[in-house]
Amino acid sequence: MRTYLDCVPCFLRQALMAARASTDDENIHRQVLNSVIEILPQFSLDIAPPQTSRHIYRKIAQVTGVRDPYHGAKQESNRRALQLYPQLKQIVASAHDPLFAACKLAIAGNAIDLGAQAAYEDVDTIIDKALALPFGVDHYGEFRASLEKTSRLLYLGDNAGEIVFDRVLIEEIRKTRELEVHFVVRGEPIINDVTWEDAEFVGMDKVAEVVSNGSDAPAMVLSECSPEVLELYHSADVIISKGQGNYEVLNEENANIFFFLKIKCDVVARMVGVRVGDAILRGRNVQVQPFA
Repeated sequence: MRTYLDCVPCFLRQALMAARASTDDENIHRQVLNSVIEILPQFSLDIAPPQTSRHIYRKIAQVTGVRDPYHGAKQESNRRALQLYPQLKQIVASAHDPLFAACKLAIAGNAIDLGAQAAYEDVDTIIDKALALPFGVDHYGEFRASLEKTSRLLYLGDNAGEIVFDRVLIEEIRKTRELEVHFVVRGEPIINDVTWEDAEFVGMDKVAEVVSNGSDAPAMVLSECSPEVLELYHSADVIISKGQGNYEVLNEENANIFFFLKIKCDVVARMVGVRVGDAILRGRNVQVQPFA
């Protein structure tokens, strides 16, 4: 996916949010916005939005002196999501199709995002809507069939808090067959994206081997990933890609990827042919309408 002019106001909104999360000083907020406005023309519209976002957040950190402005929010998301863990497990265990329920919950967890939207739903309310919401794109059958032939699964994480929902899905997948699972986290803090600290806090290391992609981009930008993660990417039988940022950088890749996400902006909604807020489980062969 390339960047559209519609993305530019979103970059500025994110910059202001991060500045306010870093400091109460309005003079610094103004400096952040001025600095971001100054560097935006340097980036081509031919690259995906997360590739530009990485530079924007570096600039924000430089101006504010705060490298991880959402650290506290991430910790709170993880803590509250962990409190829901027993309930999530009970919902999955009692479902007619436990794997399907786990998939829906994992996608519902993608609502915990401070990048593509100004605010996210309270963690405690996400479950209430998850199972009732139909998929905007539903390739669950294809996904389940792919798992039956899988020995190596690569799971691309997205956000803190959401990672608890991911753990529930991985645990359910591991009940279907013996397989090797690697869970990929960001190399450095960026927005509320998942890092080693988050993975360890929620016990992801108990159900998968956690690996860092070595990048501070808010997505799995392959050209920036470590050799270890690239080897895992190219050797995986199935890849689960969580979140809109990962979709934006991987939707044209020729790999057996299944995208699990909630649609959070009009640009991506129009690309996929769905509505903002829709839950998506999309296999790589889905045809989409290009954004005009």
